[in-house]
Amino acid sequence: MSRGTEAGLLDQPKPQSVYKHAILDQYAIRFATMTAKWLRPKRSVLFDGFAGRGRFDNGQAASAEHMMLHAQKMKNSTQIDVFLVEQRRADWQRLDEVADEYRARGVNVTTRHGSCEDQLDELYEYAAGASLFLFLDPCGAVLPFDTLRPLLQKRGDRPRTEFLMNFSADLIRRAGGQYKKGQLELGGVAQADRVCGGTWWREVALQAHLSSGGELWETAAEAVAVEYAKRLTAGTHFDWAVAPVRRQVHHQPVYFLIFLTSDPHGFWVFGVSAAKAREKWLEFVGPDEDELEGMLFNTVEDQLEREHAAAIRTITDNLRALCTDGAQHAVVQRWSEIFGDVYGEAKETAFTAALRQLVKDGEIEFVSKGPKPHKHVIKAGPAIKS
Repeated sequence: MSRGTEAGLLDQPKPQSVYKHAILDQYAIRFATMTAKWLRPKRSVLFDGFAGRGRFDNGQAASAEHMMLHAQKMKNSTQIDVFLVEQRRADWQRLDEVADEYRARGVNVTTRHGSCEDQLDELYEYAAGASLFLFLDPCGAVLPFDTLRPLLQKRGDRPRTEFLMNFSADLIRRAGGQYKKGQLELGGVAQADRVCGGTWWREVALQAHLSSGGELWETAAEAVAVEYAKRLTAGTHFDWAVAPVRRQVHHQPVYFLIFLTSDPHGFWVFGVSAAKAREKWLEFVGPDEDELEGMLFNTVEDQLEREHAAAIRTITDNLRALCTDGAQHAVVQRWSEIFGDVYGEAKETAFTAALRQLVKDGEIEFVSKGPKPHKHVIKAGPAIKS
């Protein structure tokens, strides 16, 4: 059984924690306010199933306290209730002490000691009539497939439900290596079977590994994460996105964040949030080693400027390709085609810059111009039509 996120067990943040906490800061509060505004009462529930102690020993907020901070910030306009679970008793006691601080400020915080799986029925009852955001970030393997799959089927399309979960790349690399060597008795393969809901991942991992030259398992871990997301959401109203999380720029992913939602607006906002979170992560770890040679100064700003320019070029090409069919396109519905390979890395301003230039050049025109970038409707302009 996985228990306790590393965010609650360490005395200070590590790079991968900086990234996921920045995503929570950027996204969770927007999810809660956007999805609750149509409800009566305006209520959203944020759930952390592996909450740890809630706060680092150095006083910085971990994931659970980030949720409580959001709830406190918005309590005058939106009711954001927080539901936290931690299995390790000493950590749960510390978590509950942190929660008491926010309860005293008028925030509804529920804490439970025990396994995440054992609290899910209570959670779904607690969140009835409210939108629900589930953050599943164990230190180790995520909940078994056979536990997660029914959760996706249990709630309808509205009120909105979204998941953000940690899928362990380390587990797939370790288990894949054991499978390749025939070391099935070591436990990693059986654990990956439970996480993935069967043995299908074994050949997916092995074939991806062999296709990359048989040296590394990075491509195998990503191939399994993507196929896992497809299988988890198949036949449901959810769609998925996968984002790698690394300790350093050149490192293999420690895990993949898998984001599930049924709303294209969610994918747009999550991608933008992930890009902003990546900036904070780069500021924490420093610039990519490959970028240092071309820098006058050793700064993250230089790297981000280069990446931003590259993202504009990529999105420009994607927008041209999108509009060649002559149809009208609501951009929020086309988030995947527009961002493509730079999804989660390109900021919204890269999209805006690319679209602005294409409109100026007559290659694209507005059918309707929305109050925010993702609300635009576009089509091919006279330069493409001709």
